Amino acid sequence: MGCDIHMYIQYRDIEDTKRREKKGEKPWWWSFGDQFNPGRNYTLFSILAGVRGWPENEDKMFEPRGLPDFELGYSARADLILYISEDENPSEGMCTLEQAERWGKQRIVYHDDGRPWYTEHPDWHSHTWLTTKELAQAYRWYKKETGHGLCLEYRVLLKTMKALEDGGKNEVIVVFWFDN
Repeated sequence: MGCDIHMYIQYRDIEDTKRREKKGEKPWWWSFGDQFNPGRNYTLFSILAGVRGWPENEDKMFEPRGLPDFELGYSARADLILYISEDENPSEGMCTLEQAERWGKQRIVYHDDGRPWYTEHPDWHSHTWLTTKELAQAYRWYKKETGHGLCLEYRVLLKTMKALEDGGKNEVIVVFWFDN
């Protein structure tokens, strides 16, 4: 069985974030595009989050951090959760409460009035995120370990993150998880 990566570039204006935090508001993250899946690369997956082996190089690996403590941008959030429906046969992007409870490990979120609202997708695992600098470090480790660079899709992902930093105006991260 294969393993794929689900990646989402998130960015926010640093000055706007400071203003919002000063007012006691939650800073807002924006999604850049939709999901990126630059392709299967199990050596890189191991470096990014310890997924798919490579234990002999634990010093060149980022431990999964879990989901960030902040509100995700729209694209990542839309892929991360399943809304809980009262319908017996819910449509795509939804599940029943019974299904959500059966998955057990998944967190169920409730509305203020106590009705079930959503749960995390049961097939996603090893949630984490990296800054632009950390992703660049992972790529350097990859090149050192394998002797060659990454495919174009991964390189474009990093260049996009660097461009979105806009000379220090924005904070940029990539949020990602895996499926089997």
